[in-house]
Amino acid sequence: MGGWFVKKCERGPELQPGATFRNVRPGNLVETAKVLAVKADDQGIPHVRFDMTVVTASKIQLVEGRRILSVASFTQQFPEQVLA
Repeated sequence: MGGWFVKKCERGPELQPGATFRNVRPGNLVETAKVLAVKADDQGIPHVRFDMTVVTASKIQLVEGRRILSVASFTQQFPEQVLA
């Protein structure tokens, strides 16, 4: 099979364990992802394992737990890196 369906990762070394990214959704809902690991699956597709939290506009924090997304999906969903 060709790699035509796999989006190349444009993020460089910042996508490493410990890095934090976020996505601000309409209504000031903030999703934050802390990267736990980045590794390829059995087909060679890189995936990001991360912990996700959500903070609502009323500042209620919800711990969503561990998630896994392909690197391509992760970079689309969490476009902004949070620098410490």
